[in-house]
Amino acid sequence: MMSEESEEKYRPTPGKIRPNQIITTFGPGSLVQTEYDSVLVMGIDFWKARSMYVKKNHMYLEKITKKDHFKMPRHDKSTGQTIGCISFPKWGVCKICKWLQPHKQFTNDKEGFHCKNHQKFGELLPARLVVVCKQGHLDEFPWIKWAHSNEKTPVPVCKNPKLLWIGGTYSSSLSSYKIKCDSCGAINSLANATDRDEGIKLYNSDEDDFYTLPCSGQLPWLKQEEDCKKINNDGTKDNTKTETAFGIISRASSLYYSKVIRGIIVPELAHPIVKYLQTDDCKIKIASYREVDENISDSKIAELILKSNKDFQIRQYTKEKVLDFRNALLKRESGYKLETELDLKKIEYADLQKNESEHDLDETEIDEEIVIKDVLLDDSHKNVFEIIKQLPILTALEVSRYFTRLSPPGEISQVSDNRKHEICKVQITNGKTKYGQPIKTKNWLPCVVKKGEGIFMVFNEDFIKKCLNDKTIERLDAMIENHKDWEDVTKWPSSNEVDSQFILLHSISHLLIKELSLASGYNEASISERIYSSENMRGLLIYTTSSGDGSLGGLVKQIDLIQIINNALKKKKICSRDPICISEDPKRMKEKNLQLHLRQNGSACFGCMMLPETSCENFNKMLDRKILVDENFGMVREIHHD
Repeated sequence: MMSEESEEKYRPTPGKIRPNQIITTFGPGSLVQTEYDSVLVMGIDFWKARSMYVKKNHMYLEKITKKDHFKMPRHDKSTGQTIGCISFPKWGVCKICKWLQPHKQFTNDKEGFHCKNHQKFGELLPARLVVVCKQGHLDEFPWIKWAHSNEKTPVPVCKNPKLLWIGGTYSSSLSSYKIKCDSCGAINSLANATDRDEGIKLYNSDEDDFYTLPCSGQLPWLKQEEDCKKINNDGTKDNTKTETAFGIISRASSLYYSKVIRGIIVPELAHPIVKYLQTDDCKIKIASYREVDENISDSKIAELILKSNKDFQIRQYTKEKVLDFRNALLKRESGYKLETELDLKKIEYADLQKNESEHDLDETEIDEEIVIKDVLLDDSHKNVFEIIKQLPILTALEVSRYFTRLSPPGEISQVSDNRKHEICKVQITNGKTKYGQPIKTKNWLPCVVKKGEGIFMVFNEDFIKKCLNDKTIERLDAMIENHKDWEDVTKWPSSNEVDSQFILLHSISHLLIKELSLASGYNEASISERIYSSENMRGLLIYTTSSGDGSLGGLVKQIDLIQIINNALKKKKICSRDPICISEDPKRMKEKNLQLHLRQNGSACFGCMMLPETSCENFNKMLDRKILVDENFGMVREIHHD
């Protein structure tokens, strides 16, 4: 990471984050608490050093995100100047004298900021509060005005305010702290500084009255600001009102929710020819060939590609094979409608089912990005599964699309994009390349490539139908109705077709992950799910990328899934919250007046079905233990019967 003193000058910041955190917890627009500072990660417009990234292509994700490519920060030590950031908030508290003061300049050492009175030992601890609004804008907390805005004894701001942070310890609750002006004696508690309903109340001495701080519309990670007009429940703007600003603790997890989209590298995308054909280098070459001769044949282009390529891995192929792969790639690019994650999953599902790829690829040819092996099924498995495949090597590409504040994606109203923040601004200039293509800047998104292992399974259609009997469907219909109520409000697109089959597969997935965690040696947070559910899909991919650049092999060895399911069902018959948990009835959720996002489960809690956020792709929603373990109509009857 690097800190910015001005638009032109950057200084190192004593802090490191893992590449994976760049697209999740600490992506552009987030606050990172380092040892000596608190920094705001800038948008990718302010990231420097092009050589510090590895360019990645994934034509399906590129279509969905409407980007040209993705970039992954390198892992070596030279990446210390890669990610742009600024100190934020720009106020700190001296740990010796408790003087609350703004940062005036960057220190030249690696030990952060220091108090003016204690240059050597008086480290400035970052101020604990920042200002946000419901639309996600971010700004500094008005410390000086707040100190003089005590509701009982308000006073005008003095000429030379000097603020002190008093009361409690630094880790105490906000109500125990007060901000005092040492110059005039004004003092105010922080108890109401984070009130989301009332907002920040400040004293206007000219009118001798209080006013609510309006949002400033600041987007400091992009160095921009905008008008922040209040958004009505229907998504329309109220141009007569401004959103209310309120304080929030700078370390609060609700300050940043990243929206990540991921795609599995299927065999066809892993082939070296296909990977090269997707690169900017190859696309520019093809454009130049057509610039010289607009009637040039595809066969001639394939020949020129081979002649101009210096990579032996590419040059070892024939012109015919390059042409074959290019035609197949073009067919795929034009043959798929790709707008949502569900569209992407349909492609993955079809590719993962194949015994062999379209081009009969050798494992050595696919750069060890994905290896698929069939599992021979016995009779007990054939009654439940159509296909089980081992993936000893699996590669996933994860891309950060945007982020939200205060509420995670899927729990906020999506009737407009006003709460969805981009991590960059794509700019298309009037200039053109020498090959006639428009010059684009920042038309990429940060990504991370993860390698691991997994198990892919397709359930027997008859087994799914047996599990979804009349009693099950009656129960699940109530859950689906609750989900539709939520969808009507949020307008949030699902990555799956949410129906009774999806709820069943999702519940089975959580059941498997919990049991596979015990059997494989991976913890639950390290194992993820990918659910393939629609009219023509009924599959699960249970995988892990926790081992970093490879596989530990513990997951793919667990192929006796019937035994694993049986073990899990025995354990999940009882939950620590029973009888309350098992008696939850989706039909009565509305009667309890629960929030919409809390109505989407049946019998499911953290004692039995729910997983860490890193594992579940559906926010721990649309789960039901009862349809699995109930002896009268649950899946357990079909498993034991078989």
